[in-house]
Amino acid sequence: MNSFITAILSVAIVVIIGFIAGKTKIIDKHHDGGFNIYILKFSLPILLFDVTANAKLDEILDFKMNMAFLAAFIGIYIIIFIIHKLLFKRNIQQSAQSSFLCTYPNTAFLGIPLMTSIVGSQAMIPITISNIIAGVIIIPMTLILIEIGLQKGEKVNLKHIVIRVIKTPLMFMSFLGILFAICGIKLPEIIDHSFKTIGSTSAGVSLFTLGLIISRFRIVITKMVLFNVCCKNILHPFIMLFFVKLLHIDGLIAKELIILCAMPPAIATTIFSVTFDIDAKENISSNILATILSIFSMFGFMIWLQL
Repeated sequence: MNSFITAILSVAIVVIIGFIAGKTKIIDKHHDGGFNIYILKFSLPILLFDVTANAKLDEILDFKMNMAFLAAFIGIYIIIFIIHKLLFKRNIQQSAQSSFLCTYPNTAFLGIPLMTSIVGSQAMIPITISNIIAGVIIIPMTLILIEIGLQKGEKVNLKHIVIRVIKTPLMFMSFLGILFAICGIKLPEIIDHSFKTIGSTSAGVSLFTLGLIISRFRIVITKMVLFNVCCKNILHPFIMLFFVKLLHIDGLIAKELIILCAMPPAIATTIFSVTFDIDAKENISSNILATILSIFSMFGFMIWLQL
């Protein structure tokens, strides 16, 4: 319980500091874009590269664990996309953004301090796999759908879009990290240390930026926001539970997979909505409300799973 409260409060404090910096205009609104660029083009891509390149190949190729994350992530992504597109009659980019928000959990910035304090160092393996699958599959899929949606009826050149997405730092560095892991290539110590230094800033800067973003918008509670929160905090872990049972994954690792999916949306999902100007107020509200309510939903899942 103490580990859980400490992890949640440490995240909240950094967000609050960013919020104060924005509200008091210590950091002007015009500078927010610089933080977004730093996260999406430098710190987060380098963090994903470092995580994948230094992962042990036999651990990241665990078939059952990979299949569980793949099925749970793609499963909820498709469900949310279909509901938003067909039931709520939203456009492609809106549906993709909502799917992204409900799929990508905050395993890196909240999962690491929480799960390592409860489970130990072995908690890093599922956290690493979840971020690899998000970085290599979920993020590219979202970028491609957003790019298609932004064409606004024009003829879609899918090949051009895919090439452009692959060339983005998030995608390129994730794929490069996997290539390094497969080939067993080790970076020179001085470069590896530099990458770790930049990558380690992702958590603090992302949380601080989230606070800045929150200070620029009025949080709203709408039907769409509540739907997103319920899907992320409740539906997603139950989908993972289904696939954990289906794949006969048991023990402590099974419990961790479910808890990781019960975590609130990753900060990157909010930054995407602001960067691409896709319902920023709705997505920020969904992220904040999901993070607040995750204190109760995650604690409930932890009690139920006896973790």
